[in-house]
Amino acid sequence: MNLVSDGVRTVMAELEARDAADREDGTPQARRLRAIRPEVGELLVTLVVALGARTIVEMGTSSGYSTLWLATGARRTGGRVVTFEVDPAKVELARGTFAAAGVEDVVELRHADGAAGLAGFRSAADLVFLDAEKADYLRALEPAIAALRPGGLLVADNLVSHAADLEEFRAAALADPRLTGLVVPIGRGELVAARL
Repeated sequence: MNLVSDGVRTVMAELEARDAADREDGTPQARRLRAIRPEVGELLVTLVVALGARTIVEMGTSSGYSTLWLATGARRTGGRVVTFEVDPAKVELARGTFAAAGVEDVVELRHADGAAGLAGFRSAADLVFLDAEKADYLRALEPAIAALRPGGLLVADNLVSHAADLEEFRAAALADPRLTGLVVPIGRGELVAARL
């Protein structure tokens, strides 16, 4: 994608290589990066730019890989990304990612629970991206919807790869009268839903 600067692209490539190695070498799941796929990152940038999103909220920072995609879009729109991560080791990893990529001016990393943090964005977020522990998705749904402004987008990762784990979340999101959306079969499956 031509919006990604060379510096950000270099950091992304390093994280992609580490994520691939984590998946092959038996790294325990809790320590793996578990990054989105690049095509999902391209989708996120496209959605941020199309929306003109200025307030972007992410739940589940991990290494900061998906945040780099969101930050690329935010830089284009004059926006900011607020990202939440509960794991202290991943908070430190993400801080290093953002410094190396030079995106600290458009990213605010909060060491906090994302579902609780979403409450601070009532009707103000242009885009909310969920990519956290699958057990937390359903708990995050209500605060994510409440955080979105009308016309804002909720995007959630892993709806195909973890279909059974996320079935209750998927059904609740797609049945909610405040949302209209679908599951897009790219990457590991992305729920994309607009706030009515």
